[in-house]
Amino acid sequence: MGLFSKNETGEPCQACGHDTTPQDPAVRTKDSGARIHKSHTTTPGNGFYGEKTKR
Repeated sequence: MGLFSKNETGEPCQACGHDTTPQDPAVRTKDSGARIHKSHTTTPGNGFYGEKTKR
């Protein structure tokens, strides 16, 4: 449980509102379970930088 299907690609990121893509897929944060772009967790200076994910 906790992981999501690939059909969420194209669904909006809950951090920025832009659609997720195969190039910048969705991941879920461990604490809140929010669906966000993977790039949000790897970009220094971003509010989710270093955030642990379920994927």
